[in-house]
Amino acid sequence: MDDRLGTVRAGAARAAPRALVLLEEWLRIPSVSGSARHAPDVDRAAAWVAALLRRATPYVVVRRTAAGPVVVARTPGRAPGAPVTVVYGHLDVKPPGPGWATPPFEPTRVGHRLVARGASDDKGQLLPHLVALRAWAAAGGPPGDVVTLVDGTEEVGSPGLGPLLARLRRPGARGPSGPLAGLLAGPVGAVLVVDTRGAGPGRPTVTLSQRGSVALRVRVDVGGAPVHAGRLGGAVVDPSLVLAAALGRAEHAATRLVGPARAGRPGTTAFPTDAVVRAQAGARAVHPDRPAARATVRGALTVSRLDARAAAGAVPVRATARVDLRLPPGLPAARGRAVVERALRRDLPPGVHLETVGGPATTGHHLRPPPAALDAVARACLAAYGRTPARAASGGSVPAVGVLARVLGCDPVLLGLGPADDGAHGPDEHLDLRDWARAVDAHVVLLATVGSICRKAPAEPVPWRAGTATVASVVEPWGSHSATRSGVP
Repeated sequence: MDDRLGTVRAGAARAAPRALVLLEEWLRIPSVSGSARHAPDVDRAAAWVAALLRRATPYVVVRRTAAGPVVVARTPGRAPGAPVTVVYGHLDVKPPGPGWATPPFEPTRVGHRLVARGASDDKGQLLPHLVALRAWAAAGGPPGDVVTLVDGTEEVGSPGLGPLLARLRRPGARGPSGPLAGLLAGPVGAVLVVDTRGAGPGRPTVTLSQRGSVALRVRVDVGGAPVHAGRLGGAVVDPSLVLAAALGRAEHAATRLVGPARAGRPGTTAFPTDAVVRAQAGARAVHPDRPAARATVRGALTVSRLDARAAAGAVPVRATARVDLRLPPGLPAARGRAVVERALRRDLPPGVHLETVGGPATTGHHLRPPPAALDAVARACLAAYGRTPARAASGGSVPAVGVLARVLGCDPVLLGLGPADDGAHGPDEHLDLRDWARAVDAHVVLLATVGSICRKAPAEPVPWRAGTATVASVVEPWGSHSATRSGVP
């Protein structure tokens, strides 16, 4: 283990409270991707994080893809030629939508919560890594080279990330300011994605499977013009009812999608449980049949918008729906979409036209990160949180996961330090400030453990269910420091 670790942890602990002020500054930038109105804000958020990274390393570039900017930085370590650690997060956010108790882009501290769009997804989960990186840089550099990727296009599917990373992996790549050879070169020891949630306060997770996703717009058109419901209602076809029936068939097909069998699939995950899913649903009605599986490994169809506009007392001529399709891990997105579209078009009345328009699509994954990388993460969490991470399955989709695995040749570790009930993509998204100092410390220790373990796998990996009594055997706990841590059927 790097003999500077204690000093770096103490320095990062002192910096953690001040870093919250930086986070609030970043959160005030409304970096909504996929919006022409907010495109300058996304660029501003990229420039902001690039400036912060330059405090740790001069090797920082902002590269533009067709969908938006991506910030790439390489921080040289003390072991040239050692495997590189790659850390991925994103700076873009979803539109805030209605229902917020406080302004979404004015960070507000409510008890132990920091409420703002992006507080957990993903600025608040990425900034601890940046704090840790700067602390290591102040001590002469991390143990090994670290490449930090900050995506400005994740919420719209990261469409240009793969080609960009492939170019930066090639020797002799150039950027607008000169050569970029080596920025992503060399063997990769571990890839870390910091864009998932924990299992509760002080309970980090490692996600080992993610569902795929397909965005669809569905439109039913019966032709002609709106007619009087009293004169022709029942005789003419109502597009709203046709669409409702089609969506019912599609939902039935989606829940029966199955992913391919895969040899060596990771073991059973511990999070979430059925009880956790019911608790997170709050007052919402919940399916009685295995809600955790429904939310993580089975297909699902959600309708986020329905529209059939006509005057009161009139039968409309068209109806539209915005659909979110989630696919079992491993099922190709195109295959799942084809099954659902067949169900939508089955048994349409004569003269009715149904069309679909596809949006971003991502194939889900069963992940098998290198054992050394998993062990490094377990040791870091044990040091910072006093427990190893829970193994989790996620119903969400991070499009970059497949891209990173393909381009870098290494399945990522999806480390979740955000609140289990973070409100991501909804109103009142928040970060749990009680875990802030521990998240910073975990990232500090992680850069040390991954830098040493990934060079040579340990003879005795840390048990995933290890207790706090074994912390001292992995790395000194906080108490030893003078610093105070504030399918297709």
